[in-house]
Amino acid sequence: MIDYQLCLEYQQRIHLEVVSGERQDTLLLCSHPPTITMGTSTKLEHLTTPVPELEKRNLTPITISRGGSVTYHGPEQLIAYPILNLKRLKTDVGWYMRSLEDVVINTLRNKSVTGFRIEGKTGVWVRENAKIAFIGVKISRWCTYHGISLNVFSCSDKFSLINPCGLGDIQVTSIEEESSGKTSLQEAEDLFTKAFQDVFNSEVVC
Repeated sequence: MIDYQLCLEYQQRIHLEVVSGERQDTLLLCSHPPTITMGTSTKLEHLTTPVPELEKRNLTPITISRGGSVTYHGPEQLIAYPILNLKRLKTDVGWYMRSLEDVVINTLRNKSVTGFRIEGKTGVWVRENAKIAFIGVKISRWCTYHGISLNVFSCSDKFSLINPCGLGDIQVTSIEEESSGKTSLQEAEDLFTKAFQDVFNSEVVC
């Protein structure tokens, strides 16, 4: 569990080290205290709850540089920030985004949850109107940061305070709600790490 702003500063420092060749590609896995972030595509109407009301709930929106619109981050989620030099992999933004979706889809498969992508709507869905994972990235000098939030436990009450990703009236669901068995953040982390290694043909060294 790490404060969002502190983690962002950490990402930015690692990003510079990866770009300069001082550090290997890095995958950060964490969770955040309840936080609302607004990406570069956020419109005023995507904040459906007035900012003063959000502030009363300790959810003051933060404007950040990633793509995408407004979303929620919280302790109910597994948050993944891959900081990868795409020059070593493939300098193709579409390929990278679809690869991140594949990581989530493969993670869900191991919990007997069927995830899929919808053309034109970044992220992973379990039904046409039910989203389980949100993706927003920043790529600078062909090196990535920001990343994925995968809902492990129910957090639809928090998402109801915003128009997530500007998508309108969608359902937000979680592994807990879609899987018949018990789950935990540690299990989600283990499954995600294995899926990440498989999709990116890499070895994660803790």
